[in-house]
Amino acid sequence: MATEVKPKSNRILLIFGVFLAIVAFGGALLVGRTGGGTTSLGTGAKNVPAVVATKDIPASTQITADLVTVQQFSQDQAPPYAFRAKDLVVGKYAAIPIHAGSAIIDYDIVADPGSVQPTKQAFLPIPAGMVAMQIPTGELVGAGGYIQPDDRIDIIITASIYPLGTNPNNAKPYTKTAFTNLHVIRIGPAGGANARGISSSLTVIVTLKQAEDLKFLLDNTNYKFVLKSVKDYDVPDADTTPTTDQSFIQTYHLTH
Repeated sequence: MATEVKPKSNRILLIFGVFLAIVAFGGALLVGRTGGGTTSLGTGAKNVPAVVATKDIPASTQITADLVTVQQFSQDQAPPYAFRAKDLVVGKYAAIPIHAGSAIIDYDIVADPGSVQPTKQAFLPIPAGMVAMQIPTGELVGAGGYIQPDDRIDIIITASIYPLGTNPNNAKPYTKTAFTNLHVIRIGPAGGANARGISSSLTVIVTLKQAEDLKFLLDNTNYKFVLKSVKDYDVPDADTTPTTDQSFIQTYHLTH
């Protein structure tokens, strides 16, 4: 006949097992606090020096004595490959941004600022199949400097036009909106403020064919940019008839 184990016996075994686990854990802590267990818990003597940044150091910054300090670490916690003395880094240049509290290693510094690798700039947001083109601007051409990134502009031109097969001497002035809804993505050159204000150039997004036509426009016509309302970005521009000397005279009744 099988012997039945009573519930009381199970509870006694469980309590005894928990007691043994507590004793084992306490023994481990005791060993860790003795000389033999010092290094395993990182509480040994802090006698390993390492040069540490006292504040954030931007890339290309020359490191001065106030930007670094020497901090002592235990043997197991010392940062590997860190410089051990301040004079080994003072006068050098930060090759990359160094954060406050970081140990300085040989990859972090260079001997001269020319050895610092320039930070890769973000790509211009050019859609696939399009190109970015810089066009000259100014206060009177560029809507008084109110154009800013992500605006849309139209370009009005005036050129001397003569019908095909006629004498160029008979050319007449002709004004027309040539480009509409051009997307402006930058104001001024790379590295500039890229903000509203008087600038020397705008960068716009166009197709390659539009870039060719725009180059011809810039070289051969008198042009002016007009700034569109933000509410009209998605509204097609109404087609307009060219303004000529005769149409201008008729519209404004400039007759003798």
